[in-house]
Amino acid sequence: MDKETLISNYFEKTLSTEEQKQFDFLMETDADFAKEIAFQKKVKRAITSVERTVLKKKLQAFEETKPKVKSFKVWYAAASIVLICGLGFYFTQTSTTTIYKDYYQSYPNVVAPAVRGENSNDIKSEAFFEYDNGNYAKALELFSKIYDVEQDDYALFYKGLSLMELQKTKDAIATFNQFDVKKNNSFTPFVKWYLALSYIKENQLENAIPLLKSLSETENQQQEMAKKLLSELE
Repeated sequence: MDKETLISNYFEKTLSTEEQKQFDFLMETDADFAKEIAFQKKVKRAITSVERTVLKKKLQAFEETKPKVKSFKVWYAAASIVLICGLGFYFTQTSTTTIYKDYYQSYPNVVAPAVRGENSNDIKSEAFFEYDNGNYAKALELFSKIYDVEQDDYALFYKGLSLMELQKTKDAIATFNQFDVKKNNSFTPFVKWYLALSYIKENQLENAIPLLKSLSETENQQQEMAKKLLSELE
């Protein structure tokens, strides 16, 4: 059984005897699994606490004003809707953030060797050197300069990746959207993939899903990952 299903069954209190053994084993041997359980417990406690506090305050305010019974029913229904909507938004945000973290991986330098030396004055080599060494702010500056002058696809792609690494997701979205996906070159599926992930991080699923469907319907390097991610979102 996969870890996500195991965690879900744990919180729903539906673990079988065998699943419980697997759960206990992972808690003892898998630090990340144990951290995820601890985190989700804190979230549930926090939400419960917020629910109680908000509801208590609302009820106190209601008692002070002493509305009619009919008014109380209307208020209670309205308060319930507001609370449910608020928690729904919170869980959506948490879910998309978790999905983003699960699927995001830094894209490697597949264009130029990151070696300083003979080509030390070559801005392309310098840009990839900074990128490979995690100096994303400097890499962003250099890839931007390259794209402004040469309009090369690789520079635009790695500019977007650098922005993602710097947690500037909205800027990354704007950058990736400059890419002409009709070219359908070697960068196209990866541009769509990272653009979709950026939309997910910004909780814009209506923009992410069409990109993932496009990737899942044609043969490309990201097809299987797109299918898997779609199955979680839909």
